[in-house]
Amino acid sequence: MMISWKTDGSAGAVDTVRNWLEEGSNHSDYITWAESNGRLNYSWELVGDDIVITEEWNIDRAAYDALAIDHKANGENLPVTETNDHLTFNE
Repeated sequence: MMISWKTDGSAGAVDTVRNWLEEGSNHSDYITWAESNGRLNYSWELVGDDIVITEEWNIDRAAYDALAIDHKANGENLPVTETNDHLTFNE
């Protein structure tokens, strides 16, 4: 299953998400957790004025939803929204 997220267009969203991706200690915790729960691959990039994050999971959507991922960084909701615009993986 592929799922993607993009910044929500709010002020500072790109900087907040980029900081979380590049420097956030809870992002490294999320990577470990996600990989142990079925995530196979992920990528992120700046697309236009948004950061897009795409994840590939070996579980279906119902199992993914059951994980109840909260998309938070430092106790605050990340300014992201789900999108159907998926990145491709270079392998």
